[in-house]
Amino acid sequence: MKSVSQPFALVRELPTFTLFWLGQSLSEIGNRLTGFGLGIWVYQHTHTVTQLSLVIFLTTLPGVLITPFVGAFVDRWNRQWIIIFSDLAAAFITLTLALLLLTDHLQVWHTYLSAFFTSVCGSFQMTAKSAALPMMVPKNWIGRANGLIQFSTAVGQLSAPILAGVIIATFKLQGLLLIDFSTYLIGLFTLLVIQIPQPKPSTISAEGDAAIIQEIIYGWKIISSRLFLVMLLVFMSVHFFVDGMTSVLINPLVLSFSSTTTFGTVISFASCGMVAGSIFMSIWGGGKQSTSALFMFSALNGIGLIIAGVKPNISTIAVGLSLSFFTLPIILGTNQTIWQTSVNPNVQGRVLSLFSTVTGLTLAFGNLSASPLADRIFEPILSDDGLLANSVGQLIETGQGRGIGFLMIIAGLFVLFTSAIFYSYNRLRKVDLD
Repeated sequence: MKSVSQPFALVRELPTFTLFWLGQSLSEIGNRLTGFGLGIWVYQHTHTVTQLSLVIFLTTLPGVLITPFVGAFVDRWNRQWIIIFSDLAAAFITLTLALLLLTDHLQVWHTYLSAFFTSVCGSFQMTAKSAALPMMVPKNWIGRANGLIQFSTAVGQLSAPILAGVIIATFKLQGLLLIDFSTYLIGLFTLLVIQIPQPKPSTISAEGDAAIIQEIIYGWKIISSRLFLVMLLVFMSVHFFVDGMTSVLINPLVLSFSSTTTFGTVISFASCGMVAGSIFMSIWGGGKQSTSALFMFSALNGIGLIIAGVKPNISTIAVGLSLSFFTLPIILGTNQTIWQTSVNPNVQGRVLSLFSTVTGLTLAFGNLSASPLADRIFEPILSDDGLLANSVGQLIETGQGRGIGFLMIIAGLFVLFTSAIFYSYNRLRKVDLD
């Protein structure tokens, strides 16, 4: 009973973190609403997946590429004001889109620009928030705090499609944008009434562009000087690559034999698993053997992917995805906690930004690799007369979508074996004891 009450104790005893978490959670939900609504608007006005993919690309990659430089600035500047100015910029972008829509001047290329600048703002926000968290929460509660943050993400992912559909039907897209703008204002208000503690200034005193590069290199030296951090970065890069690939495969895996309504039901069920996982993380907090737990839950994630790919059956896919989604907030929260408790606060901006850049790029490569692997290799070999129709096809069936299912199984096996290898490495397991 005591463990269940831990997240509530954290919220009750740490008012600064509580206000920060509530304000930023509301802002994130509003941001997800806008992303979902703009995706619908772009597709309705272009009727091409390519245009929609470009918006998603511009929302992700620019922020990933500039993150190392952002990390150096986060360690130099006041992290609270970085978040405030980033929120202000994002709110201005949202308000501009709403005004363009209200005056019938919104065009598709406007969404490209907004996606680009929102990505830049998001990079500053994400890095500053991650580096600020250890300054607001005692070390033994960082895991539960990350669990609460993952809970907000899961709730946003689950509720955004439903809320966006209702809001657009009632108030149209401009109403949704104005609601998003109001959530930014609430988030800004909470930031203005709290005081986020700041770490000691960076010891690097050089100025100019050379100093920024020097600080980025210094962040990499912090990582490369510790084998444990290098191996953790490699392991999480594998996780993000597989996650990027499988996130693209889920849609065609279900729609290859079912309807869009059924697909929505499966995703909602899987998102409930993510919410459950984030609640579990906020209660558990990662435990004393967080590194071992990271590998064990990652192995469980791989098992979920295997289950999802094994048969063209809605119940089987829903159970597999729900299990996989359940582990995601635990994996991400535990990983974040390990980095935040292993690195000195005054260099966390640089270190965490480099981690985000590497894993963000592997996520993007995973996204890009899914389609050619599925369409050109796995779908043909598991067609009714394909190369593996009389072997693997006898186990998982053949036809449309079965190549995608086989690719999901291979991805799950890859994650499972990688997790087992890293878990068996004694040096990593000893980190828990240290």
